[in-house]
Amino acid sequence: MAQVMVEERRLSRVLPAFADPAPPATLHCSVTPIHPQLNYGFRFQAGYTVAVPMEQFAGAGHRWRMIARITPEGGGPVYLTSYFRLPTVPATKVQLHVGGVYLLGEGSYKVRFVFLDETGRACRQDWRVDAHRNRGESKVRMAIAPGSVLDVSLRGAGVAAPAAADDARPIRLSILLHAAPAFPRGTRLRPNDVLMLLSSVSSLLEHVPATSVRLVAFNLDQQRELYRKESFQLADLPALGGVMMRTELGLVDVKVLANRRGHVETIAGLVQGELAAQPAPDAVVFLGPVSRYSDKPPALELPAEHPRFLFFRLAPFARIGMGRGNIAYLPDASLPDSIGYAVSRMGGKTITIRSPGDLAKAIGRLEETPRRGG
Repeated sequence: MAQVMVEERRLSRVLPAFADPAPPATLHCSVTPIHPQLNYGFRFQAGYTVAVPMEQFAGAGHRWRMIARITPEGGGPVYLTSYFRLPTVPATKVQLHVGGVYLLGEGSYKVRFVFLDETGRACRQDWRVDAHRNRGESKVRMAIAPGSVLDVSLRGAGVAAPAAADDARPIRLSILLHAAPAFPRGTRLRPNDVLMLLSSVSSLLEHVPATSVRLVAFNLDQQRELYRKESFQLADLPALGGVMMRTELGLVDVKVLANRRGHVETIAGLVQGELAAQPAPDAVVFLGPVSRYSDKPPALELPAEHPRFLFFRLAPFARIGMGRGNIAYLPDASLPDSIGYAVSRMGGKTITIRSPGDLAKAIGRLEETPRRGG
């Protein structure tokens, strides 16, 4: 679950739970920190998971509040909170797992986490977080200043790192976002899938000089557009995320199932729309994971002048441990797919993104796009 940044003055009733020494634990919970990892938004993504024995909450009317106080070295504390109302809980021995996610700039931090219920019972845990780029990430231009803390909506102070000089010419950009699970066999968009897609979009918006950005989110299983916005901006990310989180990929119209070529028709329609768009884009970037389809779309007649087409294909990965760098990339990212075939037929190129460093290099190539008409 994402958490929301809140001012300290609004937490006056619960601040005693953060005081030293720690008050006696009156709730049982087990907290596991999630090590920070540089995400595709060029921010460190960190968090925690909490295991809660539900036998402590039998009956109705229970409420939870999770609050994380994150203090950068040499800076003031930032509070992030989330709130839950529980349904009626039967007698059970089950443990429920919940969690929180937040974004960090480079640096060291102290985290104090407090879990509260409606009666004031609490459990608490402290840990340290060190967020630093590794050798392969050293050239990534961070999108957040050192020592900054943000919720995933990117609200709050310290959002951006100091802007570096960029001599690339501004372009008109279209982003065709493949809103699909990171793993082609997935049947739902998980929160991590949505965060990966949103962070990738944010990097394009923040690092590619653009006079205008058109964003279209689509899903090939549904054979339809999910979202379209001209003049897309960072402030539109929450709305885009909401659309993706509400999309039920397991529910497909029977007419869609009957149309065996509907996915390639969807891709062709998106490409034709960009070729006919006015004003015409200078570059069209398909962005997202590999699709489950490998059919070749029909050939299109290209005009003499047409946008540059690229496919930034986000490679799926699996965490195989809690330590830094324990990531395994799955082989699906190297398989041919229908989006890659379409981009190839447009004279474009597929670039597989396996790390934030790869995305930074791909953005550098995108910035080389000549502006049409001059």
